[in-house]
Amino acid sequence: MPCALLRDLLVLRFDKERELELVGYANAPAAVVEMVSSQSPRVLLLDAELHRAGVERLVRQVRAISRETRVLLISSVLSEDALEHALIAGASGIVATQDDYAMLLRAIHAVARGEVWANRRATARALERSYDLATAPDPFADRLTDREREIVNAVGRGLRNKEIARQMGISEKTVKNHLGTIFRKLKVDNRFAVGLYALDIRPKT
Repeated sequence: MPCALLRDLLVLRFDKERELELVGYANAPAAVVEMVSSQSPRVLLLDAELHRAGVERLVRQVRAISRETRVLLISSVLSEDALEHALIAGASGIVATQDDYAMLLRAIHAVARGEVWANRRATARALERSYDLATAPDPFADRLTDREREIVNAVGRGLRNKEIARQMGISEKTVKNHLGTIFRKLKVDNRFAVGLYALDIRPKT
């Protein structure tokens, strides 16, 4: 969770949100790990300033303990390099402390759905760098249908579900259903990981 003052303010606001349930909070890295281990929250808000020295390591620890937990960073510094490193470590996005509360709520709901909350340029850079470090693609990638490959490529270009649906002339619900199947076939649990496959199956020009 963010620093004590911001945390207390967010707790008060979150208590009024019907679609949100606060399951716990912690400040020290060890306490964060313990809380995630016991509660497996859908989304973890992590203060990048508070854990500046070890934020990437903490993100990796959280993701290793609970694959269901998405990490959303809060930071006053939103450089593309910082965002790139956070995404590679396993974070699902980053929100600026200068953003308003409504923006934070949108980010929370987005990462809870498995989306990445980041600008497309930084996301593309992180995908390219992660791909260079990645192992060979899972053989399940060969089992994707043509439509699923289209969707994977669209995700790799940073398109949201609504944009994919409009581009392909299908409903947003159909896109979500396809993504669920893609996640199972590729044995991944988020759009960022799907983007790695997009780099591999994209037709060469």
